[in-house]
Amino acid sequence: MKPLLAACLAIALALCRCPARAAAPSSPEAGGGTELHCPATLAQAPVADSLPAGWVVHGEPGRLPLQRAAFYDGDPVGLGTLAPDTTRRNGLVETSTWSFAPGDSAHVWLGCLYRGAAAVVARPLPDGLRQCTTVLRLTPLGDPSEALSVRCQ
Repeated sequence: MKPLLAACLAIALALCRCPARAAAPSSPEAGGGTELHCPATLAQAPVADSLPAGWVVHGEPGRLPLQRAAFYDGDPVGLGTLAPDTTRRNGLVETSTWSFAPGDSAHVWLGCLYRGAAAVVARPLPDGLRQCTTVLRLTPLGDPSEALSVRCQ
């Protein structure tokens, strides 16, 4: 097995063990919204046991930073992301909004994407949501600079 594939499988296996932590919703707030939180980083762990004989993993496992969120029409495996209805950039803040028809959020998933990762941390949206907005603060080079906000109503 190639080293990159082994690292991707390690990430995927790690995700299978802890899906409940990904993007856990907070309790609804006074405005009727729900705040969803992607984990800020994703642990990258090499899988030395699955390497062919003679191969050795060098370097330390790292933590991959959250890059952005995406929404999927169903389980993200093999699917493309849904395009936002609107995206606005005001200076170093990017705001994107997705709208869902009544009943659609029952099969929409939130995916958390990490820089350098082949895996996606994902969870289905709570039922009954009509709209989700992400707010991402960017560096001058356009890279995410801090935690991502995902608010749904």
